[in-house]
Amino acid sequence: MNNHQLNIEDDLLTFKTNSFKAEKGSVLHSGIYNREMSASLAAGAVVMLSGFFFAAKYRITAVHFIAALFLFVILFLVFREYIFGEPLLNIVIDKGKGNIDISLDRIFGKKNFSFPLESLENIMQEHKSIAAENPDGIRFVEKIALQHGTVIPGFGKAAELYTVEMEFENRQRIMIFSSEDPSAADDIASKIKNFIER
Repeated sequence: MNNHQLNIEDDLLTFKTNSFKAEKGSVLHSGIYNREMSASLAAGAVVMLSGFFFAAKYRITAVHFIAALFLFVILFLVFREYIFGEPLLNIVIDKGKGNIDISLDRIFGKKNFSFPLESLENIMQEHKSIAAENPDGIRFVEKIALQHGTVIPGFGKAAELYTVEMEFENRQRIMIFSSEDPSAADDIASKIKNFIER
């Protein structure tokens, strides 16, 4: 899935996104270390441990290498989808029923919230600048990278995030979208507002 999906049909709006947190993320650059890399390392570790186990008991042949390759691919897909998968936020605004249902699908369980549509007071947009937490560590990594003739673009820079939040009665806020692209946040906020107000 792209980082968000918004559909409107008559009196029903559905919105899904895996980009709903205003946080910088890992100190490691996403081009170096990401969920795919984590899944690869985990799958590789299981295959290597299995290899040591079988090598101690059996004579290794080409068939074993082919089986190890298939095992790696299957484990990679399983780890990426179920262990290192991204949480998904689902929002359903049903004007017919007068409800807003919000669910958060995570690796370990699901959280559900339900609000009356009339309790929604505002759709808010904010700009957040999140600075790097360890400037000394970042300078050290950049120095090592330069010694190896490598430049990591954007490494250590503050993250500029544009968020969309739903504000309910009693000032309860739920962040529903976050992006480095201000036009994406504007588009989502305006579509939800227009849907509610029409």
